[in-house]
Amino acid sequence: DGVDKLCLVDMPTMKTADELIASVDATLDGWRVALDSSLSQGNETLALEAAAAADNKKTYLWEDSDLYFKRLATFKPDTYFAKPLAISPLVCAAFGWENVGRDITKCTHEQCKATLCIKFHPALDKESHANLCAKYLNLLASSHKDVCPFQSFAKRSLKVMERKSKTNNAVIIDLEEENSYEPEGLMDRVESALKCSTVDLYVPPYMLPLCIETKRFEDFTGDGSVTKQSVEEGALRIQRQIDAKGAVGVEMPDVVSTYCLEVLSDPNTELFDKSENCSRDAYMLSAFGWSLCNEDGSAGNVMGVMLKCNLCLSKSVLASAAPTMNAESPKKKKRRIDTLKEANIKVLESHRAYCPNVSGFARGVSDQSKPGWKVVLSNLRK
Repeated sequence: DGVDKLCLVDMPTMKTADELIASVDATLDGWRVALDSSLSQGNETLALEAAAAADNKKTYLWEDSDLYFKRLATFKPDTYFAKPLAISPLVCAAFGWENVGRDITKCTHEQCKATLCIKFHPALDKESHANLCAKYLNLLASSHKDVCPFQSFAKRSLKVMERKSKTNNAVIIDLEEENSYEPEGLMDRVESALKCSTVDLYVPPYMLPLCIETKRFEDFTGDGSVTKQSVEEGALRIQRQIDAKGAVGVEMPDVVSTYCLEVLSDPNTELFDKSENCSRDAYMLSAFGWSLCNEDGSAGNVMGVMLKCNLCLSKSVLASAAPTMNAESPKKKKRRIDTLKEANIKVLESHRAYCPNVSGFARGVSDQSKPGWKVVLSNLRK
C-alpha cells in the first residue's frame, strides 16, 4: 500500500512556482518508479479483462450516477474544505475518488484503491497555488493504477476539456496513452457529448450523464422549454409540501433582483410568476436548484420542509409557522415569523461553495463559468 499514497504537503519554505513544481515532479517520479516496479504482466491481463467487462455493461462505470453520488456524499466540509473549484468534490467523485479522511481521497475501484492527499500550504503565493492545483488535477487522473477504468477516462476527459477550454491554462502534463485500456469508442462518446454542448462549454462533458439537473444548463431549445419544464415539475412537488405545512416565505437575494433588472430587463422578477399551478416561492426554490429531500418533505424534529440540492447535496429547511401562531398577538406573531425567516433556507447561500448553481464549473485552474442560477434564469426568460 505504500506505493499508492502520494501527499504533497509540508512545504513552508517553498515560495516560488519553479521550486514547488520541481519538488512535486521529484515526488511524482519516485512514486511512479515504485508503482511500476510493483506491476506485473498479470496486471496487464487484468486491465484488458476489466476493460472488456466494462464495455459489455449497459452503463459504463464512470457514467453510473448512483455510484457517483455515493462517492460525492463522502466529501464533508470538515474533511475536504476550501479546495479550488477545479478539484472540487464534484470533479473528484466524477473521476472515481471518495473522501476517506482529512484531505485524503481514495479510488473506489477494487483493482485500484490508489490514495491521494490534496492539501495546500497557507504560505503559497497565488501563482504557486494555481500551479499546485494544476498538478493535483492531473493527479486525479494519473494516480489511478493502469488497471483502473477511471484512469483512462479521466485522462481523456481532461484532455478534451483542455482542448476545448477558452483559457490558455495547461492543466494536463505528460499524459501518457501507451497503457490506455479504455473500451473501444470511449473517445467518440466524449466527443459526441462535446458536440451536444453549448458554444462556451458550460457543463463539462463528463458530468452530463451523472446528474439530470445539468440539463437545465444545457438547454438548446430556443424557448427554454427544457429548463421551464424541469423547474415547473420541481416546483409542483415543493408546492404540495408548502400547502401541507404552511411554510414561511422565501426571500429574494438582492443579487438576483439586480441581475433580473440589469441583464434580463425584468425589474419585477416576473419570471418567477409564470406558473399557474404553484406559488412564487415554490418556483423560485426549484429554479435555484432545490428539490424535496424525500417524498413527504419531512424534516425530522424541525417544523418545515426538508430540501436538498441534487448537485452539491446540501440540505436546508423551509421553515413552517407553528399552528399556534394564529392565536398569538400580532406583535408576538411578527417576532416569531422574523425568527423563522432568519433560520430559513437561503436560495443561494445554503448551497455549498463549489455548487455549480452558485459557482458555475471550472474551466481550467484559474477560470470558471458564470453561476448556474444565471444560466437557468436566462433560460426561463426566453
